[in-house]
Amino acid sequence: MDFVTRFRLPGDGTPHLPTDAAEALSWLAEGNARYAAEQAGPLAAAGTPKQSPYGVVLGCSDARAPLELVFDAGPNELFVVRVAGNVLGDEALGSIEYALANFRPSLRLLTVLGHTGCGAVAAAVQAYLSPKHSAGVAFSRSVRAVVNHILVAVRSAALSLEQTWGPSVANDPGYSKALAEAAVFLNTAMIAYQLAQELRPEDAGVKVVQGVFDLAEGKVGTIRGGQLRPAPTGPQELVDLGLTLAAAPLVTRHLSPS
Repeated sequence: MDFVTRFRLPGDGTPHLPTDAAEALSWLAEGNARYAAEQAGPLAAAGTPKQSPYGVVLGCSDARAPLELVFDAGPNELFVVRVAGNVLGDEALGSIEYALANFRPSLRLLTVLGHTGCGAVAAAVQAYLSPKHSAGVAFSRSVRAVVNHILVAVRSAALSLEQTWGPSVANDPGYSKALAEAAVFLNTAMIAYQLAQELRPEDAGVKVVQGVFDLAEGKVGTIRGGQLRPAPTGPQELVDLGLTLAAAPLVTRHLSPS
């Protein structure tokens, strides 16, 4: 079954989910059996291939954004690192450094991919706007670690909105949605910038790019057009991006007309 068919809800609008853990386990087993049957011939003929991905993709864990399917990539084409909010923590960075060290002959691209409607970004926005009501974040060290990575982008987006529309923008009923929309793009760009700074001279020839996957349209793009754009080259480019986002229709659609 193709991705679009599986992604969309049935006609009644209710997702078809396993009734319990036992049925969920059965779904996994049956799914692997179908995959094994389809791949039995090619795999048996080729044997176990050496890893040779042409790209690394750092993306979010969101179940609606399966990275290989988003890029229509087959096995052994992408080295995928997924973590909530596509944040660049130690484990994620270590995985990427491993890929750079071991797959240099085939590796050409490092991609940071955010997505619209990101729950991790929404949690960071909530923590930023109402820290007293974010107990779930405050009392979980692991969740807090993810949110803390994103708060920098949220704060930057808030400053950009304030500079563009004035301090009163924070009182707009749609402010939190506008802030989250801008923060998704800024978070992705900031992580790409950070990742680009981690490259060493021996990584020459590997390019860092970034983009955002639109869950509704299925397209990858950036606020400035194009599918994927190079990582920002400096802090001023990130500041300029924040101001561009603050005035972009994608963000301002959430704000009340002035």
